[in-house]
Amino acid sequence: MITTKDMNRICFVSLIALAAFAAVTACEKGKEPQKLATPEPVLVKAGVDNATFLWESVSHADSYELVLDDGAPVPVKGVSFTFHDLTSGNEYSLKIKAVAPKDSEDWIDSDFSEPLVFKTAGKTVLAKPVLSVADRSSGEFTVTWDEVRNAGKYICKVNDGAEVETGATSFTATGLTHSTEYTLKVKSAPAEDQLNLFVESDWAEIKVTTTGITKLDAPMLSYGDVTPNGFTVTWPAVNYAGKYNYKLDGGALQSTTEPSAVITGLTANTTHTVEVQAAPSDAQTTNYEASEWASVEVTTLDLIALGAPTLRATSVLGVEFTIAWDAVPHAARYMCSINDGAYAPVTGTSKKFEGLTPETAYTVKVYAEPADAERITYKDGPASSISVTTKRGPSDDDKDGDLSDFEEKPIF
Repeated sequence: MITTKDMNRICFVSLIALAAFAAVTACEKGKEPQKLATPEPVLVKAGVDNATFLWESVSHADSYELVLDDGAPVPVKGVSFTFHDLTSGNEYSLKIKAVAPKDSEDWIDSDFSEPLVFKTAGKTVLAKPVLSVADRSSGEFTVTWDEVRNAGKYICKVNDGAEVETGATSFTATGLTHSTEYTLKVKSAPAEDQLNLFVESDWAEIKVTTTGITKLDAPMLSYGDVTPNGFTVTWPAVNYAGKYNYKLDGGALQSTTEPSAVITGLTANTTHTVEVQAAPSDAQTTNYEASEWASVEVTTLDLIALGAPTLRATSVLGVEFTIAWDAVPHAARYMCSINDGAYAPVTGTSKKFEGLTPETAYTVKVYAEPADAERITYKDGPASSISVTTKRGPSDDDKDGDLSDFEEKPIF
């Protein structure tokens, strides 16, 4: 049982404790706030355009403040931070401090750390392409290369000419001169979205000499279809020939795209020389040149003589007779003569001779003539001849035209 004496003792102790607590509290209220410890940043990684830092947590710190190159402070809640959009290969300075909680009476911000100097990584230089010649001719060449890692395109130029961009791994230079050395330069370049990481390579070079112009083979000529006024010259097609030049007897130059030439309008039984040359097409003149001239001699045929008429005498009387014959192919008319007199034209196939002397021998000659338009192929035929003797005339006792005394039997 607690006595009055005990109660007094408890009250006394309590008063002493309250006094001690009040004294301690009053002492603490008069104390200055403490400065937070200064963090020390550590560079974790410096990239081409970024840098990452880490630091140990500071007790009682609410956040941290980072300043890069005396720029604007960057507040950070955690214990790491990455700066972006930096310049590659550039030197920077970073300092950091711990930030006390807002309205804290016990803690204040730390001092800034000593500047940490660091440098971002430089951009990666792309590898040079390894060049090789894939094809070449007298007017162009093609160079190829393997794909270069991280290259988005390639830049090419011939003999320090204009730069040409390509996304392919080959380049063809055209419109060149034959038998000429050229220098092709190629370099790798990054894609637009990779410019912050990579830079162009150095120029890779290769020298290429175009080939000489190839002379086409000369045509191998032959001829046929010879007539008195023309012929045809032919030849096998020549590789890479776009046309053929030819001339007759050294005359005007003519051209054809066919492997043949038809020659007309010539004189019969005449020898002619035809020369033929293979020539490249206009698009191939940088690669090929015309061949040597090939030549062939051809003699036209002689004119074809018309056939000789086969003559027969009909209606032989004392003072007249008729000579007839079958039509001669290609004859337009016939020429007739009696007793070597002048020839007279006949358009039919018979001729009547009148006013003759009875019991007299006559010689008739007939030959065929072609039409004027066909004289380039045909000529007059040989003359055929026939002898005819007129019959005996009337006797003295014939009256009033009675010709009963004429012979009526055939002469032949």
